[in-house]
Amino acid sequence: MAKQLIFMKGQEFVKKVISGERDFSNIELEQDFDLSGYERFNDLQICLKDADLEEKPLIVENSKFRKLDADGLYLPFLKANNANFKHATFMGAYFENAQFKSADFRYAKLAQVNMRNSNLENADLRQADLYLSSLIGTVLAGADLSGVSLQYTNMQAADVKGIKNLGLARFVETANFQFADLTEKEKSVIRRELWAQEGKKRRLFGGSG
Repeated sequence: MAKQLIFMKGQEFVKKVISGERDFSNIELEQDFDLSGYERFNDLQICLKDADLEEKPLIVENSKFRKLDADGLYLPFLKANNANFKHATFMGAYFENAQFKSADFRYAKLAQVNMRNSNLENADLRQADLYLSSLIGTVLAGADLSGVSLQYTNMQAADVKGIKNLGLARFVETANFQFADLTEKEKSVIRRELWAQEGKKRRLFGGSG
């Protein structure tokens, strides 16, 4: 049976993070909280940038942050496995080295987000917007990309073996798959998108296309 989530107001969440609390597993943040527009957002950003988040990361595993507005949030090393970010907005956010295994990002706005070297294994990215986002070295095995926008998404050296529904993603032909860990199934999808762009194939497959 699923564990009961603890409801938390956005202001309380910010106050607790600034005070040094780091474990927010199994909470449900109030829906539609405008974090980036909250009066203490800059204080939160300063606190997070001054903290050693690699040693003591913020943990939000199995929690719900639906429709959260957090553009520009600085939160590397975040542990958010099985978290729900459906319809959330994280444009320009910094999530390097984060853990998002089986996280729900359906319809999320992730334009220009930095998820470099993160783990999105089995994440649900259906209909999300990854315009100009950095997924360099990111694990995407098993992630569902149905309807996701990959317009100029940088997936260099990413692990996309076994990725789901790449053929149903949008703007695949503009994404950078250079040196990505691909199976023939993923390569065939990308080749189909690039059938008229022979010169680009070699670049996207690191010269082995």
